Amino acid sequence: MAGVASGTPYVTQWSVGARKEVEPGTDAWLLRQGGSYGLIGHATVLTQPYEDVHFADPRRTAGFVDVAFDELVVEGDRVPRDVLEVVVPEVAWRFQFRSGNRIAPAANLRVRELWREAMSALG
Repeated sequence: MAGVASGTPYVTQWSVGARKEVEPGTDAWLLRQGGSYGLIGHATVLTQPYEDVHFADPRRTAGFVDVAFDELVVEGDRVPRDVLEVVVPEVAWRFQFRSGNRIAPAANLRVRELWREAMSALG
């Protein structure tokens, strides 16, 4: 992921489960869910959902999109979950599905603002 630090987006596949309504241009937030909980990355969805081999069971398929990570931070620079819960309380930060949770537009704007502030503070 060193390329992201130098300004090169990291493109990868992202599981969306059975979701069909994910649109290109949608924000994708990487949430650390163990140990030091919090946001550690931002990506933009590049594709419509498509089927591919399931990440845990090669006999099944699952829905995916391609995303481009433009920012990733180390654990110590994350936006902590307790801050997310105060700034964007309507998102279930403690209950995430493998395919992710949908964030309403107004709430997503607040997540974006919080992320921008955090990234600006890092320099």
